Amino acid sequence: MDDSQSPGKADVVRLLLESEGRAMLCLDATRSGVMVPRRFAKDIELRLILNRNMPQLIDIGAEAIESELRFGGIPHYCVIPYEAVWGVFNPDTRHGMFWSESMPEEVRARFGLAEAAISLPVLPAPAVAPPDPEPVEEPPPVPSRARVGLQVIEGGGSEHADPPRKRPPPNLRLVT
Repeated sequence: MDDSQSPGKADVVRLLLESEGRAMLCLDATRSGVMVPRRFAKDIELRLILNRNMPQLIDIGAEAIESELRFGGIPHYCVIPYEAVWGVFNPDTRHGMFWSESMPEEVRARFGLAEAAISLPVLPAPAVAPPDPEPVEEPPPVPSRARVGLQVIEGGGSEHADPPRKRPPPNLRLVT
């Protein structure tokens, strides 16, 4: 797939949020215009998860994604320009797309990609139905009422057993 056929980053984010509910952004937080908490500002492999059920607005604009995201439960207003995004995918289904031309050199080398590598699409075309998931081997069913086998042990602690307790009589009243 060449760049003219490749969907834009905003389109991939929208498609994943609308069709699958989640999108993980892989970004280089060192790029100009990125606003994230200071402790993540030097991370070239920062991953942020967007979820369509998030209570706050996710603005998927023409130049950047803007939203108030939570880091350790603390809200922080974030701006993620598309130039900083090098991957968008759903971690559950692995649908998404990577743009190798936007990846930092260290990340590209780790993936074993040449400098001039083209985008690596892993998002199915919208007109094509997603493939059937591979069958997952299920564990054997657990009986709903498992019987526990008990065994009497001769002389097994009878001298240490607590004496039986008498129950108090029931305390019921008839209310008329």
